Amino acid sequence: MIGEYQNKIRCLTQQRDYARTHQKIVEIPVEKPVLYEKCESCDRTAYQNEKAKYGTQKERLAGQYKAKTVMFQTTLFLLAWYSLTTTLFQAVQSDVFLSDCKSFFHDAASFLQTFVGWTIDAGQSVAQISTKIPNPFIAGMVYWLFLILVVGICVAGTGILAILIEIKVIELYKKNCWDVITLLMILTSTAVIIYFGEAIKKALSVNLLLLFVLSQGVYLGIRCYLKNRLGTKQYW
Repeated sequence: MIGEYQNKIRCLTQQRDYARTHQKIVEIPVEKPVLYEKCESCDRTAYQNEKAKYGTQKERLAGQYKAKTVMFQTTLFLLAWYSLTTTLFQAVQSDVFLSDCKSFFHDAASFLQTFVGWTIDAGQSVAQISTKIPNPFIAGMVYWLFLILVVGICVAGTGILAILIEIKVIELYKKNCWDVITLLMILTSTAVIIYFGEAIKKALSVNLLLLFVLSQGVYLGIRCYLKNRLGTKQYW
């Protein structure tokens, strides 16, 4: 059996070598498309008419598409403006929502005031190093230098961190949520919180404005997860 297979391999090798050494080149005519060359003796009236007709129809359809796009965007803007204004007017008339808004901003201001107090206390604690300096003038300079340095670093660092977080949130919104669905979600959640604020306060003891902010954060997280999930599935 091994000898039989070896003979077959030998025969196939001989046929391959024969085919390689006994080739010949045969020229086969092939049609090749070339650019159109204008012929002075040809009648191109029909072609020119069809070309002009196509150009006219294309311009007409482009104008219709642009007009419908502008109409759709205008309608969407008017609906969003109407929804926003009616919701804001209802918010002004809602005592519960206004009270929660005042409480939210009051708590935010209290937190900032407390944070500034913490930074000043930390700066004063660090500045106590100046008490070890025997020269009163130099000790006073060192005290204020350390105090300003610590408070400035804390405030500037916190401000930069807040700005970076805001920029990141805006980038995520533009990348994952910058569409009509987000606008509808914002208007719907705002309307629900404003119109059903009293019922929500009875069921949940939570600030309505804080609830709105948390709902937006949850929505942003869901949209980012779904987009990344769907984008990953395309490569499975």
